[in-house]
Amino acid sequence: MTFKSILNNIKKGEISSNYLLFGEEGFFIDQLASAFIDNIIVESEKIFNEKIIYGKETNVFTLLSDLKSFPITGSRQLIILREAQKMDKIEELIHYFDNPIKSTIFVICFKNKKIDKRKKWVKKFQKVGVLFESKLLYPDKISEWLRSNLLEKNLKIEREAEALLINQLGNSLAKINNSIEKIKTIIKGDVITTLDVQEHVGFHREYNTFELQNALAEKNHQKVILIVDYFITNPKKFPLPPIIGLLFSFFSKILIIHSLENKTNKYVAEEIKVHPFFVKTYMLAAKHYSFSDCRDVISILKDADLKFKGISSGFNHQFLKELILRIIY
Repeated sequence: MTFKSILNNIKKGEISSNYLLFGEEGFFIDQLASAFIDNIIVESEKIFNEKIIYGKETNVFTLLSDLKSFPITGSRQLIILREAQKMDKIEELIHYFDNPIKSTIFVICFKNKKIDKRKKWVKKFQKVGVLFESKLLYPDKISEWLRSNLLEKNLKIEREAEALLINQLGNSLAKINNSIEKIKTIIKGDVITTLDVQEHVGFHREYNTFELQNALAEKNHQKVILIVDYFITNPKKFPLPPIIGLLFSFFSKILIIHSLENKTNKYVAEEIKVHPFFVKTYMLAAKHYSFSDCRDVISILKDADLKFKGISSGFNHQFLKELILRIIY
C-alpha cells in the first residue's frame, strides 16, 4: 500500500490490526505513526488503551504480553513500537503473528533502515498485516512531494525558492517540512519567496555552498575566492568534510553529463538526480570543465580527502584555498 492510501484509510477508520512501517525515509513513518495516534483511540480512552513503546527501552517478551492483553475500556487498543530496529530478539514476534489479537492495533516503526523480507517473522507478518516501505526521495521527486505538502497547508512557493530550499536541506523531508512550518508562522500571505528561504533557513545570502557551486559553474574566479575566504574565517559553520563532499558530488555529476548523449533537461535531471531547476548550472559547468578536467578535479579531491583523514600530510582550512585554486586554474 502507498503512504496516501494508508493515511486515508486511517482517517476513515478502515484499518488492519497490524502494520510494519520500515525504510530509509523516517518522515513518512513518523507521519503515519502520528496519524494512528490522532485517529485510533479517543482521548478519554488513551490512558488505558494506547501505548507507545521504544525498542531500546523494552524487551520483546514484555511487548508480547501487552499485545495479547485486551482493552480495559472500548473495543480496541493501540500499541506503537517505535525504533523497532533497536529491539533485541524482535524475531520472537513471530509467535504473536501466529494468532494476533484482533482488538489490538499493532504498529511497528522500523525506522531509517531496510528490512529483510526473507526473515521468517517478516514473512509471517505479511500474512496478517500491512507492509509499507518508506523509500528515500531523490531531489527530482522531492519537488512533487513539496508542492503537494504545501497545497495541504494552503501555501505556494516560488520555483527558485523551492530549488534553493531543496539544495540547502538535501533530501531530508523532516528538515524541509520543519522549515516550511517555521516559515509559515513568519510570512504574510501564502507564497514562500526566495528571500523567505534565505532569511529563515540559515542561508547566508552571498557566501554559502550553494553560491560556491554557482561560482564554480560560472568559473567566476573572484567570487569563488571571496566565498572560500568566508569559509576559512567560519570553520565551524563550514567544516571541511561536507565541502569536499559537495565538490566531489558536483564534479562527478558534470562527469556524468559529459557521458550522456541525451542532454535534455528532464533526462539530465534524472540521470544526475538533481532538481530540474539546477540542471542549467550543471550544463554551464560542463561547458567550462571538460571530461578530462573533471577527472583531474576528482583526483585532486580524493587526495584532499586522504590528507584530511590523516593518511597523508596535514590538512586545514587554509589549504582549502589552495585546493580551490587547483580546481579553477
